[in-house]
Amino acid sequence: MVGFFGKLFGAGKSNETRRLTHPCELRKGDFVKFGIVPQPEVSGQTFEVYKVNTYSYGSIDYPEMILKDSVGNIIFMMIEEEDGEEYVALSKKVPKAQIREILPQEALDWIFEKGTGTQWGLDKKVVPEGFSRWVAAKYTETDEEQGRFSKGDARAEQAGGDELFKSYTLTDPSDEYALELEVYGQNEVELSTTVYHDISVIEEILPGSLDE
Repeated sequence: MVGFFGKLFGAGKSNETRRLTHPCELRKGDFVKFGIVPQPEVSGQTFEVYKVNTYSYGSIDYPEMILKDSVGNIIFMMIEEEDGEEYVALSKKVPKAQIREILPQEALDWIFEKGTGTQWGLDKKVVPEGFSRWVAAKYTETDEEQGRFSKGDARAEQAGGDELFKSYTLTDPSDEYALELEVYGQNEVELSTTVYHDISVIEEILPGSLDE
């Protein structure tokens, strides 16, 4: 198996017929380079699209790109659009043992029971290490919806292993940060911290080499 840098330096060389013109076209094995952003794990770094999974809401599928850098750091990326403007949603998943350091049980109860409009303030001094640049001080619950998660890229293959979940989204007043909760079954809770950037933060996209 070719290492990260070997694949990066070979990117595009054996895939002359494929050209990437937009981040939405990224597939497993491709590469993406970011410009300078406040999140140190991302700023100026190049990532391989390690995997792609699919989130579905109604009849619309959204690919979630799992990005891995040269030392194994992982972040999650979606390309989203609102009011005709595109932006990049970058997420870090919070380990289950640390979820209640960001959202204690009282906050979770409020979010699940009171619905949209629920507000919660974070004490950034006690946020787990590695998440301080990924969270804001105040959030308001803005959305609840049912969704479906599937392993695999529904754009290019038959995604499978569908899991139903309910999502709860909280955003900060600037709409630059979000907390995204997913509840599977009765008790399984997942939390992601998300930051939104203009799509121009992506400096370069490269198709992966076909020679693996």
